[in-house]
Order: sequence, then structure tokens, then C-alpha cells
Amino acid sequence: MSARESESGRPLAVMGPQTGYFVPNLLHEIEVHGPGLDARGVAFAGAGLYVLLGRGRDYAWSATSAGQDIIDTFALPLCEPDGSQPTLASDHYLYRGRCLPFEVLERRNSWTPNLADQTPPGSETLRTLRTKLGLVIARATIRGRPVVYTQLRSTYFHEVDSALGFDALNDPGRIRSPRDFMRAVSKIGFTFNWFYIDHRHIAYFNSGNNPVRAPGVSPDLPTDGRFEWRDWNPELWTARYTPMREHPQVVDQAFLANWNNKQARGYRAADDNFAYGSIYRSDLLSDRIRRLIAGRRKANLVELVSAMEDAGTVDLRGAKVLPYLLRVIGTPRDPELRRAVAILRAWVRSGAHRIDRNRDRIYEDAEAVRIMDAWWPRLLRAIFEPVLGERLFRQLEAIRDPDDEPNASGQHLGSAYNGGWYHYVEKDLRTLLGRRGTRGLRPPPAAAARYSRTYCGGTTSRGGTVGRCRDRLLDALEAALAVPNSDLYGNDPVCPRYGLSGDQWCFDAVWHRPFGAISEPLIHWINRPTFQQVVEVERRVTR
Repeated sequence: MSARESESGRPLAVMGPQTGYFVPNLLHEIEVHGPGLDARGVAFAGAGLYVLLGRGRDYAWSATSAGQDIIDTFALPLCEPDGSQPTLASDHYLYRGRCLPFEVLERRNSWTPNLADQTPPGSETLRTLRTKLGLVIARATIRGRPVVYTQLRSTYFHEVDSALGFDALNDPGRIRSPRDFMRAVSKIGFTFNWFYIDHRHIAYFNSGNNPVRAPGVSPDLPTDGRFEWRDWNPELWTARYTPMREHPQVVDQAFLANWNNKQARGYRAADDNFAYGSIYRSDLLSDRIRRLIAGRRKANLVELVSAMEDAGTVDLRGAKVLPYLLRVIGTPRDPELRRAVAILRAWVRSGAHRIDRNRDRIYEDAEAVRIMDAWWPRLLRAIFEPVLGERLFRQLEAIRDPDDEPNASGQHLGSAYNGGWYHYVEKDLRTLLGRRGTRGLRPPPAAAARYSRTYCGGTTSRGGTVGRCRDRLLDALEAALAVPNSDLYGNDPVCPRYGLSGDQWCFDAVWHRPFGAISEPLIHWINRPTFQQVVEVERRVTR
């Protein structure tokens, strides 16, 4: 939060990454001091030369994953050294007019049981092929001509180059301003959202070796191998990258809220990212911060911490999608459905939390949570499958998981709602309801931003209507009410270890994955950083 929005007149920050939970943890606290080094924070195990996230003498920094597109797929023709007709089995490829052999890479791994993992002893040999445009990932034919598809990442062979950026961040003599911070993190080739605070300023910069592509190339599709990245050097594995000024960045915006969301308006998502849309989990932070500074109000550090904690127990579906579902449904005639809708409405009014305030391992709104969990997959089918058909619907499910729930398919990571189909449902229902139907809620999308059709209540040949949508949602809700807890929460590998099979609280709970013989008890679910800094820098320290 910028200084102008703060009670103290100094910037405020509550920040940190979500990196999962382990025993011992992957992130560990370190402190480094020496010539050109003066910092304290955390680093990953085995990478403790520099503080990766933390603070210097009078500034602090942190990051979240960004994931913009630095990976491309190229198509290279197969060839035979003697000039004969190549086949899909050929072991040479054509590059810059030369027929070159594939470089064979092999790695052998072996393992034995230990206290943390009783997997029987075994071994494996990994084998892949490398070309001048990256690793081979598939073979195919294009108009009858055999090719290989390769995948090239801009940081390949240059992973350690990012140490230059961390070296600068750890050196108080080189970090005196937001501009110094941006210069430092611009040297980090990995894709991250970086945040900075000192006694006067806040700043943001998106790092990454973003390759400059050939004109007319679509990074969404495989690229003809003749159209390499600009200034591509296959011997050094380097290319031309977008300059610092073209990266998303800002200084002293009123506030910065990031939860792995889109970096900036109009900035392109990676070709495998279908998660950015009309709502995102970062809205849970932004909404709370806007309330803190509404009108002439100013916020303090305690309030900012509370906003982060409060957002961390919210079910994004309940907060941002359920109001539209309930608006479509109205008041059902069936008593059982009417009771379920009343429970869901009360949950929305209370903030749509998945929280156990008195620590009795029972959620305050356990019944609403159970209904939402059972209804979500069924309402998705009810909305989209009649239009898409079962086959396409299943294919889309495979590309983008419809729900990034706290359980994380049995991994119990803590991080949740980073993706999913939440914005698909919300946007479709806003369009269907129209301006009058969304009164008191977020209005329908602009015409240019709408989907090609309305899905809820639609078919393959016609768009949806509110009446048909209501009927399908109620049918899905009725089916959800019949789902027992054992079906909802019973298929989990962790909870039986704690004698809590089929338990709703345990199904969400955060599990510390053991790397050795020592384990940790489960902790209540919260969607927050693994390592979190709370920062207010009082003054600048003389260098």
C-alpha cells in the first residue's frame, strides 16, 4: 500500500509466496552479511547463497509466480544424411539447411526405501533427444512430411544467470530506490511478479526472459523451425529478449494486490493459461483493501494483515459466483431446495468462508460448504455440457481443472482457487441475466467482451434463457443434496492416516509433506503465503 493511503504516511506491505508445506520446509530462514551482502529472509534448501525473499537494511522485497510465455514449440523437418526420404523414425533433423543428428541425453535414477518413503527399491533411465531448438517432445507429419516438435525455454542453460539479480537485491549499496530494484529483478530470467517497499515507495516489476519472436508468429501454435527467436544463438542458447521498459511495472500505485493474477491490462497470458478472466482470487484481496481506503480513510498495518487473513479463508465460488447462481434460481417451490438456497444465501452474507473459528474441526458454515462442494461439478455440467457435448466438455476439463479446491486432489497444499472455471460461470450468468437481472451485483460484460453465446440453458443450436438455466441449476442442486459426505470427502490419501476419513475439515486441511521421519499435525486450511512478511520501513539507513 502506498504512503498516501497509509495512516502513518509510510508505505505498508503484507507479502509472500505460496510454496507448499513440508517437513523440513523447502523455504528456510537465512541471514547473510559480508562485503556487498546485508539481508535477511528466506531461501530454498540448497540455494542459500543469497536471500531470495526478504529485506535489506531499509527495504524489503517479495514475489509471486507470474508464468508468462517464455516457452515455444517449434516444428523441425526430419531428414536422412544420405538424402533419402525421411520417415517418422529418422534420427536426423533439418536445421538451417543442414541435416543434423539428434543429441541423445540419458539420466539414470535409482532409489531405496527410507523412513519417509517406503517405495520398494528400483531404478529408471530417462532418455530424450535434443536439437538446436530445444528438446524433442513429439513426432508428427505436416502435409505428409515427417517432423519433430521441440520445446524451447528461454532460460534453458541459463538458470543460474538469475543469481545476478539476487546478488543486487542483497546489496544495500545497489538498492536505494524503486528504479534500482527494477534494474536488479530485470536480471532474473525466471517469470515472477516482484514487489518492493522502502520508507517512501512501493513498486512492482514483472521479470522474465521474454523472447522476441519473428514477425507474424503466434506463440499459441507450433512455429516453423525457420522462424527462430530474434538473434537466436544455438551454441550459447541465447536470444534477444524484450527490453526492461516493455515489462509490466509500476511505482507508487495506490495499492498493489497480486495473487498470481494477470500482470497488467492487455498483457498476454501464456498459451497454456486459461485461468485469467472476469474474476480471480486476487479480487478477494483487492475488495478488502478498497474498503479500507474508501473515501478519505487511511489504513494501518494491522488492518492490512487482517485483510490478508480474512481473504485467506474465503471460498471464491461462494463469494464471486454463488450470488449470480442464486439470482438465477430465485426462490424454489420445493421445500428441500428452498432450505438449501436459504443456507447458501446466509453463507454469502457472512462472507462465504471455509473457517473453523473455535478450532473444533467443524466449519462454521459446514452445511453450506458441503452443498457448494457437491453442487459445483454438477452445475458445471448442467451449464456447459448441453452446448458443448460430453466429449468436448471432458476435453476442456482435462485442459483446465474446473475447480482448484483446497484439497488439491489429495495434496493438501493450502493454495486454492488459482484457476478453475469460476470466471466462465460468472461471466455467462452475468450475460444471461442482463443489466436488470444483475442489479446490485456486478453488471453484465460489455458486448465486445461477451462469449459467442450464452451457455446456461442453451443447446448446440440456440442460446440460453433464464428459465431453462434455472431448471438445470435446480436439477443439479437437487442431485447435489443427495451426495453423502463419504462420496464428497472420502477419497483422500491423507485423512485416513489421522483417523479422519471422510471428514470435511480434514479434507481441506494443510498437510506438511514429510521428507524424513518427523511429521507435523494437520493445520486448518488457509489460503495464504507459506512465508509472509509484514513490513513498514520507518526511515532510510545511511549507507
